[in-house]
Amino acid sequence: MYNTEAITMKTSHLLPLLILAAGVPLLAGCGAEAQSKPSDAKAKPEAVTVETAPVGQGEIVARYTGSATLEAEHEARVVSEVGGVVLELAVEEGQRVQKGQVLARLDADRARLQLRQAEAEMQRLAGNDARNERLHARGLIASNAYEQNKSDLATRRAEVELARLTLAKSAIVAPFDGVVTRRWIKRGQLLKPADAAFEMADFRDLKARLRVPERASVAIRPGQPASLVADARPDASFEAVVDRVSPVVDAASGTVEVVIAVDNRDGRLRPGQFCRLDVAYDTVVAAVLAPKAAVMSAQGASSVFVVQDGKAHRVDVRLGYESGERVQVLTGLTPGNEVIVAGQNALSEGAAVQIVDARDAPPSA
Repeated sequence: MYNTEAITMKTSHLLPLLILAAGVPLLAGCGAEAQSKPSDAKAKPEAVTVETAPVGQGEIVARYTGSATLEAEHEARVVSEVGGVVLELAVEEGQRVQKGQVLARLDADRARLQLRQAEAEMQRLAGNDARNERLHARGLIASNAYEQNKSDLATRRAEVELARLTLAKSAIVAPFDGVVTRRWIKRGQLLKPADAAFEMADFRDLKARLRVPERASVAIRPGQPASLVADARPDASFEAVVDRVSPVVDAASGTVEVVIAVDNRDGRLRPGQFCRLDVAYDTVVAAVLAPKAAVMSAQGASSVFVVQDGKAHRVDVRLGYESGERVQVLTGLTPGNEVIVAGQNALSEGAAVQIVDARDAPPSA
């Protein structure tokens, strides 16, 4: 027979040892895991993939671009200076006319009668004046009567000149060389003085008005060249020039009005056309030029990331003019620096970078 009590005692002694033995591998595993964590923390961070471009040096032209509507420098609404019925229309809309050319004629019968009346009265007084001269020389006429006749004669001469002017004004004439842009009157219409008859404009001398920011306006001067493209003629570029710059700044918008003169002697442009203008107002010959894509702006300050020894370093820069995809750098960079143009948003100071060619970079989403 087995001794049950002895077996039970042996089992009770072995049980703690078995439990301890089973726990040893677990502790060993925990220790290995604990030892592996410091090595993971010290692992080298992955380099950020970026694209770079060199900083260069060259000429940059400062330009201001804007849009405007063309307008004629010389345009006018031609009015009737006297009243009367329209008897004749001599021109139509779109017709080119010369200064002094008759545009329309009004009924002038009343003006002719008034002229004849004034001339007859003037001739009567002129005859009296000649007779009074002889009498006055002999002392046979009072001085006051002599002087009164002379005064009346001068008045009648003025009335004759006024009647002749009124008769001449019955013909409505062009005030300058130009094109008739609108006809307001019809044959048989009764006009009153100051009624509109025609509208005219000189297409040879056109103007465009730009609102330029105050900062850019400082460098714009009369005589500087400009170019113009009209939406109606996108295949053609027209030469223009800065004609004048307003001496005041509009306080509401912070802009300055710049008037551009456009030579339109060939007549290809028309007033009212919408156009886009480009004014070249300054040139820097040896400017430090960086890609505009490299510049990061925040709170009024600008900076770029420069690659040195495989790491990215943030550099504050002060910018000048912009032209296309390039920007002038006044301080912070020198020609030959490699600046990051893609991937810089994920960088921090001193981050390791891996430079890839733009042709090998994956397409942007």
